Amino acid sequence: MAVPTRTRVRRIAASSTAALLILTGLTACTPEIKGVTGLTVDTDGRLLAALAWCADRPPDVVILFAERDGVSPAPSGVSASTVNWPDWPGREYDVPRGSTSPATVHLAGFPPEPVPDPHATFRTYGVAGNSSFTSVSVTFRLAELSGLEPGSILITTTEAGEEVQQEVSLDEFARLGKDAC
Repeated sequence: MAVPTRTRVRRIAASSTAALLILTGLTACTPEIKGVTGLTVDTDGRLLAALAWCADRPPDVVILFAERDGVSPAPSGVSASTVNWPDWPGREYDVPRGSTSPATVHLAGFPPEPVPDPHATFRTYGVAGNSSFTSVSVTFRLAELSGLEPGSILITTTEAGEEVQQEVSLDEFARLGKDAC
């Protein structure tokens, strides 16, 4: 009877070790969130990504891409997609070295020509080049940017499991970045 018990203990120990290794591997690959991303415009109306962070250095790039899956309904209540604009691969924009939080990055060439459906959904966020940290992304549609003014920053928050756009001041945005850690 001692042999089956010993075998069972070995199986349990092996299973626990395997589960621990898998869990460690999964968590080690996920970058920490150490900032927040938003959108604003400059005085000329050019679209800018806004970044605020609590990491010891700025993110290296801003990633901007068209959402393809899990697209939330457009303001009309009809799901919007980018199927009429499927070839845009997205873009990376360098964050200037030595930037201090909060910072902005001009999204040159966005939106691309031809202009996509105003209800197409896009997402942008900042990330360290070594993927050690990232910032909370902002999800948006071009139609949502029409009333954006300099000094006002559009962010995405989650309320009751739903993504919601919210405009905040630059001071509030900076505080959100500091509180990300």
